[in-house]
Amino acid sequence: MRVFVCYPSEVLGVAEEVRSFVRSVGLDTWFDKDNLVGGDDWNRERELGLSAADLVIVLCTEATTSRNGVYHREINEALRHAQDRRLGTRYIIPLRIGDVSLPSELERLQYVDQHAEFWRRSLAIALEAACVEQGVSVPPSLKVAASIPDEGGVRLLSLSDEREKGQVQTDWIEYELPGQYWDYVNGVIRARALGHHYQARRFVDDRVVREGWTGGSDSELTVSEFYRKNNLVSLTVGWSEYYAGAAHPNHGLETINIFGDQAGIITVEELFDLKTSALYYLRDYVNLDIRRQALESESWEIGRYVESYGWEVFKHFSFNENGMVINLSASAGLPHVLGFTDVYFPWEHIGEQLSPTARRILLADTSEEIT
Repeated sequence: MRVFVCYPSEVLGVAEEVRSFVRSVGLDTWFDKDNLVGGDDWNRERELGLSAADLVIVLCTEATTSRNGVYHREINEALRHAQDRRLGTRYIIPLRIGDVSLPSELERLQYVDQHAEFWRRSLAIALEAACVEQGVSVPPSLKVAASIPDEGGVRLLSLSDEREKGQVQTDWIEYELPGQYWDYVNGVIRARALGHHYQARRFVDDRVVREGWTGGSDSELTVSEFYRKNNLVSLTVGWSEYYAGAAHPNHGLETINIFGDQAGIITVEELFDLKTSALYYLRDYVNLDIRRQALESESWEIGRYVESYGWEVFKHFSFNENGMVINLSASAGLPHVLGFTDVYFPWEHIGEQLSPTARRILLADTSEEIT
């Protein structure tokens, strides 16, 4: 499913956060800062992107009812496309940025409040419902985001830099929980987020662009929570970058998994005790799921990448109490042309492959069922 993000320019930062969240739950996006590059007929590309979208998220601010412009043109075009959609299926999701009034055309639609405490879960529920209504497979990461309530104790932080040659945007979470362990978790998050930010500033500033090129560079990263229970934390790191003059933007999804104060960060190799049998089990399971998810013409084989890179292919995984999701993308060394693929493993399918430590930590409540 492809989601078009429509927004007025003054809330670009929020729009980027929404786009990053939609990507983090396994859906594709059309976002002007990602999809338009120098030389594009921007109005034509925007119209094509909107007409090809399965769903439109409209960020609603005071500007929605107070002025004219391209933003309103997109809303009107989306409303026209909605008339051609099957009755009973959602196509437009208004996302209110603050307590603002909606125009009558959008007022009849159920909106999501971005200023509400658990807005991501509310948006995920709407996205999941849209997938079901349109007969699209619901990505495992979206199911998790829609079903797991936020435990609270989290605040969002943001750092934005407008550079001479482009922009750097970094968003991350911080746990407002006491103790050394949560200081450690927050330190891991800050190191990843701020490390990206200051390195990206250098890349943007040092970029040499050929004469006549008018576009700037753009680098963004978002660290968000996938799952948390007690001291177990699973984080996703979504990033995108475009350096002026390049043929296309790049983007990827990474993960950080922290297994409490007795284990710290655990890698996929540690999760499975470096067992070759477990590596090949993952390989075969992924191949079956890729064939299940893809059209015959789009199916591809993971085995050749496993033979070349080993555990590296599966290094980005997320988990919850029901199972784990392996994120396959360029972040794991795969070709960009393969895009993003999520493969979900229920614990009852893969629990026997886990290391004793991982089984003890993750499956304490279900170990008798797994063995």
